[in-house]
Amino acid sequence: MPLSKKEILFCLLNGFLIGIANLIPGVSGGTFALILGLYDRLITAITSLNFDTIKVSLALVFGFWKKDVRERFALEMKRIDFWFLVFLGIGLLLSVVSGAKLIQFLLQNHPQATLALFIGLIFPSLAVPYKLIEKHSFFVWLFLIPGILLTIVPSFFMGDTTGSENPLIAFLTGAVAISAMILPGISGSYIMLVLGEYQIVIGKLSSILEPSSIIFLGAFGIGCLLGLLIFTHFVKWLFVKYKSHTMTFLLGLILGSFFILWPFKDYAHGQAIVGRSGEVKRDIQIATAKNVLPNDFAETQIPLAALVFGLILGFGLNRLESLQEKK
Repeated sequence: MPLSKKEILFCLLNGFLIGIANLIPGVSGGTFALILGLYDRLITAITSLNFDTIKVSLALVFGFWKKDVRERFALEMKRIDFWFLVFLGIGLLLSVVSGAKLIQFLLQNHPQATLALFIGLIFPSLAVPYKLIEKHSFFVWLFLIPGILLTIVPSFFMGDTTGSENPLIAFLTGAVAISAMILPGISGSYIMLVLGEYQIVIGKLSSILEPSSIIFLGAFGIGCLLGLLIFTHFVKWLFVKYKSHTMTFLLGLILGSFFILWPFKDYAHGQAIVGRSGEVKRDIQIATAKNVLPNDFAETQIPLAALVFGLILGFGLNRLESLQEKK
């Protein structure tokens, strides 16, 4: 096995955390990939995929009995960090299967404590992207501002735009949404809300066998694929040319996500978006609700306890990242 047992365990655990992050409003998988120190490696692995990968994989399918074909395939898998992606993906899948209903239950019944927990969980781990900022000039730190604004501003426009069932719009939506999902602190679903396409995509998934839905979702899927490939190459280029500026911007995205994670909200102002099963999407409602101050100190007690617990877990994540650096 190209990865050690310890590395496999780290990948599974990190993938699990990244998957859980996608279920929390104001947090993306990119957030946890960054604070776990995996963001650069993940971007590099994705951008390593090319036509050679497809060619070598097809050669294995049609000539797996040939030793030289198997050796070329093994070298290609090593080049693209294949096993890292595989075990990270397995961990992510496990989190979706086992954690989705739990997170939705907590958001539905204990939103304040759940949001406070994730603030505490993320805050200590900001040290990870901070350590990757090599230059600390005033100009570099200015890049915090657009990062913070890019996370906060879309929350004021969710649901204000009427969507379209045009396949071209679906293609563009997929490309933009998947690009947003790669960035820490930004959810692709929120971007789709801003564009007015979220409810349309949900509706098409509910009638997936209809010809119009197949065309729409096909265009959306192609947009996601191309957006992923193009945007990851762009992010990798930014890492190479402007690493400190890029890391500061990404740090700003995470700081901006604390605005969405603020535990005290007026849910009457939240968007009541209906999911495929007819349920109101609680994560969307939380992300679009108006932030308010707590009514009294008693209301803050449970969220404060959850915040402290999250801080402890956050320092644990920091320790995990440090162990990975030393291995």
